Amino acid sequence: MRRSVLSSAMLVAALALAGCTGSAGDAGQPPSAVLPGPVPDGVTFVTPPTSAPRAPGFTLDLLDGTVLDMSEQWDRRPVVLVFLEPWCTLCTEQQREINQLVEDYRDAILFVGVGNDATVERMSEYVRDNGVKHPVGIDRSGQIWQKYRVEEPPLIALVSKGGKLLRGWPGGTDTLRAQMDDLVAR
Repeated sequence: MRRSVLSSAMLVAALALAGCTGSAGDAGQPPSAVLPGPVPDGVTFVTPPTSAPRAPGFTLDLLDGTVLDMSEQWDRRPVVLVFLEPWCTLCTEQQREINQLVEDYRDAILFVGVGNDATVERMSEYVRDNGVKHPVGIDRSGQIWQKYRVEEPPLIALVSKGGKLLRGWPGGTDTLRAQMDDLVAR
């Protein structure tokens, strides 16, 4: 199994690591409507290594004001955090692939977009224009970005069921599908 696990020290070094208007295909539904349902029968998750660090917990204000507690979410299933900004051209280029992954892993893995310096209006426009199929929120304080050592978007963090940080990498989606395939047994 190919899976890189970041130690706490490696996390710091390596990371130094839909919305209110809805998304394409969700017809303007609020973020709670695009959250996964129950984990499907027959889907299991690989147990994370004991050496994997705990992912920093946080709550996120979604674009419509709904508050999402990430610790509650990764108690049920793995979570992919997608740190993005509307001005980030690489984020825009990768959004189609992320949308496909959201569809492929629907109800097994939760994807959550985390912006930082965008306005609600600008991020909502990004969500609409790119057909984002997962909830998106804005980290107005910048504390979430600091906890995950995000210097610039895009950055992806993969958190196991149970809240262990399995992988974090800048630059987006290069190995995301392979990482997810290693995590989910169907």
